[in-house]
Amino acid sequence: MAEAFQRPSWRIRRTIIVATLIFCAAEITYLTIWGKDTDLSSTIANGLIILAGSVIGAYVFGAVWDDRNIMAMSRGRRVTPAEDTPEPPKDFAG
Repeated sequence: MAEAFQRPSWRIRRTIIVATLIFCAAEITYLTIWGKDTDLSSTIANGLIILAGSVIGAYVFGAVWDDRNIMAMSRGRRVTPAEDTPEPPKDFAG
């Protein structure tokens, strides 16, 4: 049954991610070396840094999510969040 669920191709996703990160790095380099020291340049640089960080975070989260779903499908069951959460202790006040 594990053969029925092949991993999806990440080649296109990785291409988009790498292109976005290269764009962010190039723009930040341009603003650092040749850009004028203005509030707009600073805001653009901050936005690019946040974009790069969120792309990396989404890539890692997406890979984990995909792997978890593939493993669940290969076992022939659907994983719900309640199954992953252990029961709290009886004296837990939360």
